[in-house]
Amino acid sequence: MPLVDGLPALERPTIENYCGASAEYIRGATALGPKKAKAAQIRLSNALGEVTLADLRAQGIALPEAIAGEREVGGGLRSVQADVSEMTPRDGLTLAIEIKPVHLAVGRAIWNRFGDVRTFAVNLHLKFPFAVVGGILTLPTTERIRSGNDEDWKSTTHLVTRAVGRFMRAGGRATEGDASHLMEGIAVVAFDRETGNIEPDLPPPGSGLRWEEFIAAMAEVYDARFGDI
Repeated sequence: MPLVDGLPALERPTIENYCGASAEYIRGATALGPKKAKAAQIRLSNALGEVTLADLRAQGIALPEAIAGEREVGGGLRSVQADVSEMTPRDGLTLAIEIKPVHLAVGRAIWNRFGDVRTFAVNLHLKFPFAVVGGILTLPTTERIRSGNDEDWKSTTHLVTRAVGRFMRAGGRATEGDASHLMEGIAVVAFDRETGNIEPDLPPPGSGLRWEEFIAAMAEVYDARFGDI
């Protein structure tokens, strides 16, 4: 898989690079064995972490202690793995983002992934109420009709459309006094399985869920809480 395998070599990967590689993985997943599939998934998640951190820094926030890559963080309920995070001596956890890609079986996975990021937010906000916490869900706009059969596919756009309202209500945590189950930002990135192109209107612009809206919201809240005075 040239796109997936080439992700680690990119000096500055973009969300478009990630979606193109994810689409390649979905098209070729059946031919991969479990070991190669797991390695590809790790490359994809690592690349998306790098993309996220680079795009946040491009908004003008330094994030000097931030890392892309799994880090164990002790929350109010249990320890979790954050995919992008920052810990500082002065403030403790300042940034935590959970990446939840969906490659196959979208209909079964989308709500589970959504529940995962909500739990992630509750857990960390209970211990670190000032932390800027986000979730990222990526998914294709089609899925197999039958598991293991690459011949027949069906649309998943109706699932995302139905979920948009719930996803919007899960974000928008503007202050540290807001409910702990909310996130400062949530991204839903839907892409075409064949081309890897990001869908231009799903979720709709203005929903706060599109990639650029998510990055802008996270950077704005982070700057308000931890930026230089």
